[in-house]
Amino acid sequence: MKADNFDLTEASRAYAVANTPLFLIRKLSDDPAVRTISEACTGEEILSELERTIQSEPQSALEAVRPYALVVALSLKSTNEHLNRAAAFTTSSFGWYGYITQVLTETYSPITRAEIDVPGTLLAPAVESVSESPTMVNAISF
Repeated sequence: MKADNFDLTEASRAYAVANTPLFLIRKLSDDPAVRTISEACTGEEILSELERTIQSEPQSALEAVRPYALVVALSLKSTNEHLNRAAAFTTSSFGWYGYITQVLTETYSPITRAEIDVPGTLLAPAVESVSESPTMVNAISF
């Protein structure tokens, strides 16, 4: 899957109102599209798209936020190898790029995702009754 196939509309809205790079990092870290990029694309794919993106002047808010979204996606990976390589890129078209990559590399913390199945009890859904007698719902254990 290519890193440029994702809808960054919400990210561009965050960029439009961002008054600091740290605000933008926080918003992009919470953006589902950025998280999907991180999960669906390899570090090499994201890095390749990032390198292509920073070579030209942005013509829209979507183009302006794309490199920031991509570098935040790299920061969500389980290794910082590609993030460190992205930090070495330079660009004059994206004013916050250097600062954002510096912050992300300095504050990087590996993220590992795992599904945990927790055994427990599941409450049965309430049932409507037309009778006058009270309805009792028992917990189902497994």
